[in-house]
Amino acid sequence: MIDRQMPAAVIFGFLALVAWPVPFFCKASADTLAQIKVPQGSELYREHCAQCHGADGTGDGPMAKVLTVHPANLTAISKSNGGTFPAERIAEIIRYGGDIQAHGERAMPIWGKVFSLEGGTGKGGAAFSRRAVIELKSYIQSIQSK
Repeated sequence: MIDRQMPAAVIFGFLALVAWPVPFFCKASADTLAQIKVPQGSELYREHCAQCHGADGTGDGPMAKVLTVHPANLTAISKSNGGTFPAERIAEIIRYGGDIQAHGERAMPIWGKVFSLEGGTGKGGAAFSRRAVIELKSYIQSIQSK
């Protein structure tokens, strides 16, 4: 006679054995993500953006002279947007390059990918990228001309 309870018990036991360590791994991942150090927005800007957009964000960086399309004046974003800083749009442009026609053939790097590579592989790189984009967006917001 076959015990019909056996397969369910075996399956339950297997799932319990497999799932038991999950909370420990998740906690370790959360701890690891919390320890990721992301430079401040001003530092990220100096390292990644100032070459084209200039130290002060007005678009006169040393590389501006050799670019086909002049870099944007990042200090005038709010002014050209009716006095409101389009935070989500700026984060999207930083992360994905946006659909800015002036950037042509992706002349501006896709910083989300660059930051992911800088942050390492897997969840650590993704978390670093998200936090770096937010830092950079916040810095650009802070340099808006009044």
